[in-house]
Amino acid sequence: MTIAITHAAEIAERIQQTWRADLEASRRTPTPHPYVYASSCRECERRMVYEMTTPDQQTPVDADVLAKMRRGEDRERDNLADLARIARNADPPFRVTNQQERFELRGRGGRIVIVGRVDARLELGRVRAPIELKAWSPFLTERIKTFDDVFTNRWTTSGGYQMLAYLYGASESFGFLLLDGIGVPRLLPVELDPHLDKVETFLSRAEHALEHVDAGTLPDYLNGDPDECTRCPFYGGTCNPPLSGVGDLQVLNDPELEAALDRREELRKPGKAYAELDQEIKQRLRGVTHAIVGPYEIRGYWGKQSRLDLPLDVVARNLQLTIPQLRDRYTRTDPHGRFTLHIEKHG
Repeated sequence: MTIAITHAAEIAERIQQTWRADLEASRRTPTPHPYVYASSCRECERRMVYEMTTPDQQTPVDADVLAKMRRGEDRERDNLADLARIARNADPPFRVTNQQERFELRGRGGRIVIVGRVDARLELGRVRAPIELKAWSPFLTERIKTFDDVFTNRWTTSGGYQMLAYLYGASESFGFLLLDGIGVPRLLPVELDPHLDKVETFLSRAEHALEHVDAGTLPDYLNGDPDECTRCPFYGGTCNPPLSGVGDLQVLNDPELEAALDRREELRKPGKAYAELDQEIKQRLRGVTHAIVGPYEIRGYWGKQSRLDLPLDVVARNLQLTIPQLRDRYTRTDPHGRFTLHIEKHG
């Protein structure tokens, strides 16, 4: 039976619920794999082992994060199509080839250690430079002016290692990161030679992780960085490091939200930009009573809120009640009507 819905708010809410359910249904459960993915260079080798052996035990991301991931994939695909389209009109013209080409990087013993798929290659004369597309949050990309800037934020660092691995494996001296943004996408040059130490770091971590997988063991916990642990999707479930002062917290692994909080911190002064961003963040965090987002600790508190459900003049005319009587009869108190949020940055 079809239920008639006439209120716009209810229609919108029903559609919103269906949209969220559709996103949740599209979530893919990751499966174990025998290699380190090129996009998975972590500071914590224990996490790298978990990602190979028990990836399905990660804390699942919510519908909002799934929507951002889908939007990012769409933007990357659109930007690559645009790059291929403008290639012939460039000066000099170039070609975009070898899309989603499989990549393998062998370790010291000749064993395949790191695998991935290069988004594309830019062919110009004898040059076949790898291209990696990233649709990170605009809050992140606006701070990236050079390739070194990629390593200043933990949400973009793995993308830097990924690009260097592709260059090293292909014996190419340079390549490009294609970064999405608010305006025209930016093609960021990446040179291998100045960053060979980072390739060595990635290879070393990957080989150590594979050694633990082979032995059925786990690396030690990462010491000295509770922020890194609380960001990890295995934290609180598969992995429980001995952290002090963390307690029973909700951990929100949302790079765009953390970047927005960073931007809010920068704008902590009277002004329209701060007020708008502050409101957006508080709407996103409504109902979260205790959480950590990177170095930010979130605490929320519910409070009572009362309201009159009917206009006073209508009720008075129909029921002939006094105003105090109206208030007594039609005031509704919601114990969770008001939500106050406190955001504090540590460190």
